[in-house]
Amino acid sequence: MQLTAFVIAIAAVVSMHPGAAFTQDFPSRPIRIITPFAAGGGVDFIARILSQKMAEQWGQPVVVDNRAGGSGIIGLDIVARAAPDGHTLLVGEVGTLAINPSIFKKLPYDSQRDFQPISKVGDIPLTCGVLPVLRITTLKGFIAAASAKPGEMRFASAGNGSLLHLATEMFAQRAGIKLSHIPYKGGASGLNALLTNEVNLLCMTTSTLKPHIQQGRITPLAISTARRSPSLPDLPTIAELGYPGFDAAQWIGLLAPKATPKPVITKLHAEVVRILALSDVRDRLQTAGVEAVGNTPEAFTAQIRADTAKYGKLAKELDIRLD
Repeated sequence: MQLTAFVIAIAAVVSMHPGAAFTQDFPSRPIRIITPFAAGGGVDFIARILSQKMAEQWGQPVVVDNRAGGSGIIGLDIVARAAPDGHTLLVGEVGTLAINPSIFKKLPYDSQRDFQPISKVGDIPLTCGVLPVLRITTLKGFIAAASAKPGEMRFASAGNGSLLHLATEMFAQRAGIKLSHIPYKGGASGLNALLTNEVNLLCMTTSTLKPHIQQGRITPLAISTARRSPSLPDLPTIAELGYPGFDAAQWIGLLAPKATPKPVITKLHAEVVRILALSDVRDRLQTAGVEAVGNTPEAFTAQIRADTAKYGKLAKELDIRLD
């Protein structure tokens, strides 16, 4: 009878703190990290770093599951519907979480309601560049040239509603210039369009443009993030060049289904912070042009909300819809 009473008492405590007992055994089986894009890109790269280090730490398999398609919607829907126990996670980014809600009329999930942010993992800054044939070497010079010929300067993007599209439009608004948008099917095609002089401007991930900058094939004008990029430390930011507060980055972070117990989120967050503090991880990220972050769930949540509002306002003003 005494044993029975003890078991009942323990059950009562666990029921009051439903995540406590569960968290002690977490993870109790393999973890699946969903990436909503094909293998080989920045999101997949970060997912594989996290999966490797988590598996080493916890002794459980951590599998990266690439579910590309539908502008990331397919992958996010899988996570939104998954059991909220921490064994299905999402590596999401600014486009899927903060831009898609504004450019798609109907999504099968709510980006802010159906996911629990764990931590932002990294920022990938954009660099805006032109061809040397333009004989423009500064952002001020580009703005002057675009102002002299409204609508004649063309810029490439990875497609309508992409971060590259919205970030460049946001810059044009702040600078008071009119540019012509030429969407391409992916960033590689947009880069090729710049290199072949089909367009005059491209704002793209710094790591992608850096080799061409080093070879003298592209002239860099500015960095899109609030801080300078360690990859190109001498290149000023758009904010420094007269547009304070300008900040556009392809941030990437880890999330779980919304009802995942808080103790599990806390354990996952601590693991992400541990991983990002490892010297080999920081070196790998820096080489790939990713600036390691590792913030709190609250800070990551606030960024998703702020960027959803920022890009949503811009998408509405530009009337960008993809459905």
